[in-house]
This record gives sequence, structure tokens and C-alpha cells, in this order.
Amino acid sequence: MKNIEQELKMSLTEREYALLCEFAQKEPTLQTNWYFGYRDMPQDMMVRVRQKEEFLLCCKRRLADRDGITVCDEREYPLSYEHAGYILQRGVTADEMRKLLNVHVDGTLLPLGKLETYRTKFALNEWNLELDKNLYLGQTDFELECEHNDVSELNKLKNYLYYKFGVPFRPSKPKSERFWEALNK
Repeated sequence: MKNIEQELKMSLTEREYALLCEFAQKEPTLQTNWYFGYRDMPQDMMVRVRQKEEFLLCCKRRLADRDGITVCDEREYPLSYEHAGYILQRGVTADEMRKLLNVHVDGTLLPLGKLETYRTKFALNEWNLELDKNLYLGQTDFELECEHNDVSELNKLKNYLYYKFGVPFRPSKPKSERFWEALNK
């Protein structure tokens, strides 16, 4: 499946995260991302297997990034439990990337590690928000994400969060980029 995604990503402090979680009044759910890579992989590309209720192979290519709002070409393919286990052990071949996601890569993408996200989803006025607590490679960080088909609504959300909750806008790098930085330290 191909999807153009427009998304606001904001970095949160632990205090801001706790404040918004309290407002959400919902329990988080766990999702696990296993990241894959190969030598000289384009920096605007991310490949992962995500596990929530099911396993999904996903490739994202960043098309634009401005003021904390990213636009990505996102392709996903559902995996069986067995196929996901096989990929997590040996990696994703170039042939699988082409057949399953219609994406060209220059070699097998090897497993690099995992990131666990405790995600709290809730509606706030006209926005559907996702609050994330991310754990990876000994790191913990917090962020807010919101997808919307109208970029002006995402910009409006930035102001609303500041005036309603005192949460200033701080752009957040993609999870995969933060993962790579921690991996390369």
C-alpha cells in the first residue's frame, strides 16, 4: 500500500508528555519497530518491521520537511508471523523490497535493532494526537505526532498546544533518525 503522509512531529519533555497523557486519560499501547539498513542507504529512507496487533513491513521516504511537518511516501505490506520472524533474523532482501513494496534498494537490509513505543492515542478538538514514549539503545524520549491532510491545521495545532497547555513547539527528528544517531555513538 502506498500513502502520502503529512505529519507534525513535536519533541516533548517528560513533564509535557505527562501533562498531555493526563489530559488524554487513556492507557498507552506498545508497538515495536525493528529497523533495517545497508551500507550507503539514502538518509531520507527508513525501513522497519512494526509489530502492533500484526506485523507490517514499511518503507518511508521523506519528500519534504519544514517547520516540524514532514511529508513522506509511506509503503506498507502486512507480514505473517512466520515471514516477520524470518525477516527479523536474516534481513529484508532487495527482491522482497521490490516485490512487496515496489521499492528499489541496492542490497539486503540487515536488522540493526529495535525501538519500543508506548503510544497514547486521543482526540483533541479536530486533531487525532499520538503521544509517544520511546525506548531504544538505552535512551528514552517523548514526542507528539499528528497526521492531517491539511497542513494549515497542523500549524494551528502548534499554537493551540502552546496557548492551552504551555507546550512550545520544538520539532522532533524522525524516530529512525534518532535511533541511527544513538546506534552510531
